[in-house]
Amino acid sequence: MNARKSARKTERFHQIPIFSNLGAGEVARILAITETNTIAPGTDIFEPGAPADGFYIIDEGRVDIRMPTEKGDDVTTIATLSDRSVFGEMSFLGQRPRSAFATAVSETRLKRVQGPDFRALLDKGDVAAYKVIYNFAILISSRLRRVENELLHVLERIAPDTKEEKLAELQQFRQTLFQEWSF
Repeated sequence: MNARKSARKTERFHQIPIFSNLGAGEVARILAITETNTIAPGTDIFEPGAPADGFYIIDEGRVDIRMPTEKGDDVTTIATLSDRSVFGEMSFLGQRPRSAFATAVSETRLKRVQGPDFRALLDKGDVAAYKVIYNFAILISSRLRRVENELLHVLERIAPDTKEEKLAELQQFRQTLFQEWSF
């Protein structure tokens, strides 16, 4: 494939946050380890407890991310993702089973970055894979910041009389995170 055609093929992927700082050749190396699937509406892409075999990029369509309740008798939609969104990265990076359902809302074309192949790129020291990991860190920290802001907003609305107590609980939770997680 000539350089111009290759650049055109990878150009639209620069709009995806995890590829934003990758060159065309680097994007091409990551895309070379993907498989493309079309998922029918209502079909689960993965479910809680499933192995994290990679992460996903939505080419076109919509996917609901749904978490089971603590009792496991119901689910709550926590996000609806669409074109150029990435999902499944948290379980993949943490090497843990899936914690949520990912379900196609509409006919969805997506790419699955195959986990073993991505890890092989990391093991080889491929800079593209390390850039993707760096971009995941930015993406996940942004999501965490939004969740924290939403939590503070909810606390303000539903519990103004216990705000200080709830903020102290949040601070304790933060400290637990930083003590248990090594950086």
